[in-house]
Amino acid sequence: MLIATRTKKQEEIPDAEIFILQGDDEIATAEVIHALKMRYIAGGFSEMNFIHLDGQSVSKAELAKQINTLSLGGGSRLIVLGEALEFIKKKEDAGWLEDRLVNMPEGTRVVILVPDSKKFVKGQWVWQAVGPNHAFRSAIEKLNRRAVWLERPKPLQREMPHWIVNQAAALGVQIESSAAYALANLVGNDLYQAKQELIKAASYAGQGQLVTREMIHLLCSPSREEDIFALVDEIGQRRPGRALALLNALMREEPSQYIFGMVARQIRLLIITKEIMEEGGDQNTVAAELGMHAFIAKKLATQAQRFTMHELQDIYCQLDRIDEGVKSGRATLEVTLETLIADLSRSVGQPEV
Repeated sequence: MLIATRTKKQEEIPDAEIFILQGDDEIATAEVIHALKMRYIAGGFSEMNFIHLDGQSVSKAELAKQINTLSLGGGSRLIVLGEALEFIKKKEDAGWLEDRLVNMPEGTRVVILVPDSKKFVKGQWVWQAVGPNHAFRSAIEKLNRRAVWLERPKPLQREMPHWIVNQAAALGVQIESSAAYALANLVGNDLYQAKQELIKAASYAGQGQLVTREMIHLLCSPSREEDIFALVDEIGQRRPGRALALLNALMREEPSQYIFGMVARQIRLLIITKEIMEEGGDQNTVAAELGMHAFIAKKLATQAQRFTMHELQDIYCQLDRIDEGVKSGRATLEVTLETLIADLSRSVGQPEV
């Protein structure tokens, strides 16, 4: 039985037996898991009563065994199933998991991680992988156990300044509101990058000192957003030589992972901008939906016209495959990024009229 749905804006996590964490905010997800560990299994047997399984590789037999194993020391047992959609690929898989959860021992708690992201469709943000009619959600709703569905999406661009202020408070860092807005404009909704930049700025300011807008611009390369705009422009205008020159210049000054994240963010913003414009919106609509300055929204609207929606979605899929390959050790980011930029600069279509 699904007893509650919470977003990350609501701090209190209800007591339950089953927790579903849906979203792409990995920092918030890690914080929830840590809070549940402290709540349910803190103590002498805590590490032995905490099990983290990967949905991409765990077998049904192993998962069933872990769910049915009793806790050590008489306390609770916490099981985390990561990448749950890799395990629940068919409707019958959702049914199988439902049966295991219904019959799990008292004291066992299960956390199911559902990586997902929201997409702007027809004026609203909707989950891409698990919507309201998904078989897994239906299976959870039918359970006769206490279950809570926790949504942890990344903040929208317009929400990032508030997220940065809250993250600064959690880190014990004082930050001007104008500095939070400046940092949000620089990193988009790359949460790990925002956190690292906060830590760097706080170290520069000194313990107990205020992080200012000037410090953010000094330390966090304010020109980088313009560089990424220029790089994507060269791709859109099919100029591989200039695109690669810009990419190589960036990689001499910044980590390749940072550049990759900025390029992915730019393409994601262009997809949203393209959707807004295809539905009759203009640069003012883009500014309102993304919470961006009108000048940046105008640049996005102009740049979006250089690509078709199919091209932007294809680029984003390629970036996703590169990220997966790098994380699995099958590829080197620097080389694959250079190859991608060169290929895209030659292959994208003519600018739209």
